[in-house]
Amino acid sequence: MKYRACIVIVMSALPFGCSREPTVYAPPIQRLLPAAPDKIPIGRFVKMNDWNVDDYIVGGLQNQTEGDGWRWTHEAPELRFLLDRTAGLKFVLDLGLPAFNFQQTGPVTLTFFINGKMLDKVSYTTPGDRRYEKRVPATLLKTGEFTLVRILVDPPWVSPSDKAKLGFVLHHAGFTE
Repeated sequence: MKYRACIVIVMSALPFGCSREPTVYAPPIQRLLPAAPDKIPIGRFVKMNDWNVDDYIVGGLQNQTEGDGWRWTHEAPELRFLLDRTAGLKFVLDLGLPAFNFQQTGPVTLTFFINGKMLDKVSYTTPGDRRYEKRVPATLLKTGEFTLVRILVDPPWVSPSDKAKLGFVLHHAGFTE
């Protein structure tokens, strides 16, 4: 019986002691992904839900995008753009004046500055969504450096809880043909 048990143990160990060479496989094909640019350069138009929107903002806007792609402005939002030319451009701004804020402020005047020089002054007497468009003289614009757009809101809405001064809802802005 002992002899039989030894034979069974030895026989069962034999298949494990002998092995064939492992099958050789070629390594998988290596593919490189195309290189992505580090940053998309600033251009002449921005939507508030663009992934690089913060590159356009100099100041005066809320830090987060809300809803379907808008941001609150403060009383003096400022944006920057890089233009490829100065001739034949107009400044376009899509904005909203919420009824709740408007009930407390009344008519709102927006004064537009391009590179520190006044472009226009517009008063809105009713709330709602608006589109502002104005042809910009080429002498106010720059190429090769940032073109700055600043908008003064008078009067801003003042939050009763934290005294934050809000201007309008900004959807997109920039220069078009």
